[in-house]
Amino acid sequence: MDLLPFLIFSGCLCAGVFSVTLLVSKTNQFANRFLAAIIVALGINLVMSWALSQSYFNQFPWLHLLPYGIGFGLGPLIYFYIMSLASNQQLNYWHLLWILADYVHSIYHWIYGRVFPDHLLHEIVDKLGSLSLIVIACYLWISRKVILQYQAELRQKLSNIEQQTLNWLNQFSMILLGTMLMALVHWVLVFTTDLNVNSQLVAPSVFVIVIYWLGIGGLRQPEIVARGFTKAKQTKQGQQSEIHLDLLVQSMEKEKLYLLNDLNVRYLEDKLNLTAKQISEALNQGLGKNFYSFINEYRVEEFKSRVATKHHLTMVGIALECGFSSKTTFQRVFKEMTGMRPSEYLKSSR
Repeated sequence: MDLLPFLIFSGCLCAGVFSVTLLVSKTNQFANRFLAAIIVALGINLVMSWALSQSYFNQFPWLHLLPYGIGFGLGPLIYFYIMSLASNQQLNYWHLLWILADYVHSIYHWIYGRVFPDHLLHEIVDKLGSLSLIVIACYLWISRKVILQYQAELRQKLSNIEQQTLNWLNQFSMILLGTMLMALVHWVLVFTTDLNVNSQLVAPSVFVIVIYWLGIGGLRQPEIVARGFTKAKQTKQGQQSEIHLDLLVQSMEKEKLYLLNDLNVRYLEDKLNLTAKQISEALNQGLGKNFYSFINEYRVEEFKSRVATKHHLTMVGIALECGFSSKTTFQRVFKEMTGMRPSEYLKSSR
């Protein structure tokens, strides 16, 4: 069985299903538009590689009105997707002008047709398309820095961070970056030597794998609630931070907001009429803590008080009542805060 048609068909089918599903999803709606565009672009690359392998450009000259593939546009789209998830910064859509570079090869054939009056010029134009690997690699590197900055701020904004880390995107960016660099080395060797490696299945295989990874990861990603800090108005930090800290402590001790397992800075922004930056400054300056530690210390103390009386519940059941999102999170946070596992604490307390 010829694997290329199977790869093309399965990849295009999945690209269509994933992109439509992402567009109708109610989660991360703005970001998912870019993710759907990435997946559609990968599907277009698959279709174009199939058209080239079957010599359809010879039979249908109007295909030269389309780009041979959307390689230069992939980098900005990946960057926009990650920015829309992890940052509040306004997107600069001028980055999308890179898509025009995808038309260089098509313009050549639109002018000269399939007859090659200047084989050297065609070879240069053909090889220039591989420079998209450099563009993608650069945008992946920038995107990874955005994710790392986002992850560094998570504990300032969330009490439960496990579903918000975007680790799957960080892993994706690193693996794809490595793949791009290997492809770039291969391209340099082909361009500068007589190396001739049949890589007909390599590019379609990579496209199909990326379509699956992004599609499944995007659909499984919960709503992101921890984007970049909202800018606070300039205030007299000392006295203002004390007032803000009092508001935070009262909201915990009187209303026990820490019992909400999805409690985050955005919720407190609305409830206390503070910005995320003001909340962070109050905790850092007043207590030397981040939001994550502040909330989870209350949860640990609540667990200690409840576990002594609620003998009809398991430790995990009590932990979930105290605001922890899962058994794993509870055990990790409890060990982090007390230096012992919950079972060890229960044994010692008895």
